[in-house]
Amino acid sequence: MTQLALFQKRIHDEIPLSRAMGVQLHSWDGKALVVSAPLEPNQNHQGTGFGGSVYAVAVTAAWGLTELSLADLGLRGSVVVQNGTIDYVEPVTMDFYAVCRLPGDEIPERFRKSLARHGKGRLDLTAEVFLGQPSAVPSGDPVAVFQGRFVVRDVRSG
Repeated sequence: MTQLALFQKRIHDEIPLSRAMGVQLHSWDGKALVVSAPLEPNQNHQGTGFGGSVYAVAVTAAWGLTELSLADLGLRGSVVVQNGTIDYVEPVTMDFYAVCRLPGDEIPERFRKSLARHGKGRLDLTAEVFLGQPSAVPSGDPVAVFQGRFVVRDVRSG
């Protein structure tokens, strides 16, 4: 089983809501994670994407990117969202996906040093939400933009 497939199973096992929402991991290239969800189980009373579901998919993309980045460094830790905000730019009218990228397409040196020295670190991330077929290179503008800080504690060799 691939790293992404194992992580998909872990998310569904450890975060049952992700299974109910239909969250799927599509790609991880060491720089960007793409996560999607269908509109149907995530609709609000107006037939568009429920704000909480859109937020949850964006948080999952950023949290997942942090987890997978740690794994790529041969590390494990307790990853939690410390804070996060989202701007809803347009209604979500169809299946949607979030793309989260490492800042500058690499793990920040400050984050690496903090993990090595203190066994913990903070990572500020942005996840953009788009409509349609999941892609690491979206063709349109985002319908929502999440910004959050993720804290990693209790870092150890994985």
